[in-house]
Amino acid sequence: MKTKSVFSIFLLSAVLLAFSVQTAGAQYPERPINLLVGFAAGGSMDLSARALAASAEKVLGQPIIIENKPGGTGMVALAAMLAQKPDGYTLCATPSSVIIRVSQIQKAPFKPFTSFRPIIGFTEPQLGIVVKSDAPWKTLKDLVSYAQKNPNKLKYGTTGIGSTTHAAVDEIAAKHKLRMIHIPYKGSMEALTALLGGHIDFASLTSELIPPVKSGQSRLLAVISENRSPLFSDIPTLKELGYDFANDAVFAVVAPANIPADVAKKLEDAFAVATKSKEYLDSLDKIGMIPVYYDGNKFSEFLRTYWGKINKHLTATGIIKEAATAPE
Repeated sequence: MKTKSVFSIFLLSAVLLAFSVQTAGAQYPERPINLLVGFAAGGSMDLSARALAASAEKVLGQPIIIENKPGGTGMVALAAMLAQKPDGYTLCATPSSVIIRVSQIQKAPFKPFTSFRPIIGFTEPQLGIVVKSDAPWKTLKDLVSYAQKNPNKLKYGTTGIGSTTHAAVDEIAAKHKLRMIHIPYKGSMEALTALLGGHIDFASLTSELIPPVKSGQSRLLAVISENRSPLFSDIPTLKELGYDFANDAVFAVVAPANIPADVAKKLEDAFAVATKSKEYLDSLDKIGMIPVYYDGNKFSEFLRTYWGKINKHLTATGIIKEAATAPE
């Protein structure tokens, strides 16, 4: 009889716990949501995340507060999110390249395939290699030729070690056996400021390159994409110039892997609605970003597919011998 009583109490407790979890999920969100961004304020990752958050918070009915945590080429923000309670109130906006490419080059405090629950992939940046308008190099070939004749003379900036912008220059350097000085920054805006200030000779940037190229402050030598940019149709892609490289970065929102499934579904649905708003699309257009849409499952597939492609490329070019971080 005593055993039955204990079992009944246990069963009732389990039912009440399940009900309370279900109720909590149904009421989510009850307070503001923090969205961590792994790059400095004012860059394309930051601005696109803010645009998405501004639209999504109208759907969710709670503010989404942006918190910039630059460092480690985006890994600091991901690690900070994983240190928080996995309840849906701390998320992270990140390029896919941080989860995949950066973690293959550097030891990461997470497992790319199993530490995260992808919520949405929402935009792609336009990437390119730029110099100041008064620089002597008119083409990428000119720049490469100078680097070949002047080892360790050129200084260049990117958005961080292992980023797609860094990988693009690595591809060029590996092909021609160039020796140049890499200066990683916390975001494209910092790298752009350094370029325009004459502190570096060229930069590999995300969409921040668009305004200074349009205004004549800088010159675009090549775009890092599969196809030419509609904004600069006369500028060749790296592939057209003979380099086997194109942008593989998608900006995304991820949560910890063990976030409640119903909370993840609410977030995914809300962000999906947000990507269709005119306000959001207009904001992307102003900063030169390309809208895309991956739901959680599709983004997981994207990460796994590109892990294999990038790992093969990094090992084939000799950049790494093996991935620094195991994927799962």
